[in-house]
Amino acid sequence: MALVRWNPWGELFDLHNQMDQLFQTLTTETPRNGGQHVNLPVDIRQTDEAYTIEASVAGFKPEDVEVTFEAGVLTIRGTHREDHEQKQGTYVRRERQTQSVLRQISLPAEVRAEEISASFENGLLTVTVPRAQKAQPKRIQVTTSGSAPHSTVIDGQAATGSNAG
Repeated sequence: MALVRWNPWGELFDLHNQMDQLFQTLTTETPRNGGQHVNLPVDIRQTDEAYTIEASVAGFKPEDVEVTFEAGVLTIRGTHREDHEQKQGTYVRRERQTQSVLRQISLPAEVRAEEISASFENGLLTVTVPRAQKAQPKRIQVTTSGSAPHSTVIDGQAATGSNAG
């Protein structure tokens, strides 16, 4: 039997996705052109350096996709532009709708917003959100009134115990 390390963020992201799906079904917007905003499914990967968000936006052109970041929320919006060109004939059946996609993702405060980048290739939108460096713990030396205080950065861990000397 293999032991798997518990990741509390995994459960939090699952809850977040379930809440997104619930509210998307309750609050589906109807734009003025008669289409609908559809919830855009995304994959979010995390590394020490960045979050990578991938979204399939098949059928959209790069100029039809807008990515914004404001107040800790990354918004991906895709809007089909209708061609107003008249074609000959009339429709016997018209089932395809003009739909727009929308997804808003709350990100942690530790991101470098000015370095967010997005690329579009073969219907796949990839947004890279660089993570800010975490503040490293500092050891603060306790001094007597006659000695000068100084501090040092600890390699990724806070020190415990006491030092003699």
